[in-house]
Amino acid sequence: MSQNCSDHQPDLRVRRTHKLLWEALMALLAEQDFASISVGDICERAMVHRTTFYKHYQDKHDLLVSGMRSMHEAFMQTLKKAEEANDGVVYRFMHIFEFIAQHRHFYQLMFCGDGITSYQAFMRTHLASFFEARLRETSVRRPEPAIPLPLIVQFCAGTIISTTAWWLDNDMPYSAAEMAQYVSRLLAEGAHVTVAFQIVS
Repeated sequence: MSQNCSDHQPDLRVRRTHKLLWEALMALLAEQDFASISVGDICERAMVHRTTFYKHYQDKHDLLVSGMRSMHEAFMQTLKKAEEANDGVVYRFMHIFEFIAQHRHFYQLMFCGDGITSYQAFMRTHLASFFEARLRETSVRRPEPAIPLPLIVQFCAGTIISTTAWWLDNDMPYSAAEMAQYVSRLLAEGAHVTVAFQIVS
């Protein structure tokens, strides 16, 4: 038993170091632009020595990308579980917004204000791929859309990102369940909204 505990200690120390450095970077991003943050700032905030930082990351960009990747993997796992539950579109979106609410600080930094454009582009690409896969699955039961599929999936991905940014930036005035309902309706009725704008313009 003692041997097993000893085997896990290095891994726990590494995870703790990663967590401290990531949380320090997130705290600093709430105060200043990424460009003005130094590795020294991160280490000081995390109370981690610089030599320890460079054992795990090449530079601050490596830390940022690693953290974003970990968060995105957790997000995609949530999306996968929602898909497997097969409870309908609204419930799938509810799982998404619940996850975002749980990690509010991260998504506010990524989406709101100037945000982190690299993460937004990363998220948009994966959401577009997700929507494209789902639309292709159902296309056999529907007529060919008048709008090209790449435009449709970019519209869907952009809707999720922009409405999420607004939701967070306005202190989440609606619950995750309400947001799920509203966004699913926006996506479903998007074509009708576009037509309406064309009529009144």
